[in-house]
Amino acid sequence: MELKSTIIGLFGSSGSGKTLTCQKLVRALRARGFQCCGFVSPAVFVGTDKTAIKVQWLENDTERLLMTPLTEESQLVVGRWQIHLDAFEWINRNLADLKGCQAFFCDEIGPLEVLQGRGWIKALEIVDERKYELNVITFRPSLRDYFRQRFPDLVVYDLDNQGDGEKAIRDVINLFGIG
Repeated sequence: MELKSTIIGLFGSSGSGKTLTCQKLVRALRARGFQCCGFVSPAVFVGTDKTAIKVQWLENDTERLLMTPLTEESQLVVGRWQIHLDAFEWINRNLADLKGCQAFFCDEIGPLEVLQGRGWIKALEIVDERKYELNVITFRPSLRDYFRQRFPDLVVYDLDNQGDGEKAIRDVINLFGIG
């Protein structure tokens, strides 16, 4: 029997709650005995200032620094951030060795992957394979059409709309009958 695989797309502008929604979903699923894998990319704040972005591997909750503010030595840049390529390499190694789980998280896929073919390309391949019951990907609104074309059955939640994050969590819990 073929496994039913659901793909959830969480999209929204910077600060809309994509990562927070993923973290809440992971907590809710783990509390109900689901095994979660993949990664989330939480921001680091000092007061109200975003000072960095980390990436967290969900299988063991280890973290690496992913982005920090630009410096004169910055080589790979996205907006006001320099990207630490070693974090991408670390996640890609982990993705290549990924064992079974029920819910795969990929927070976030952006222009680096979609337009440049760099970054977390393996994560997109994993979602393409649909070997997990649940696949959650986050992205910016500018990539909504790309993801709708790539995954026609994608269930999307616009986190710029108040309440869509909590609706996504309720829908996933209901989908798996674990409420």
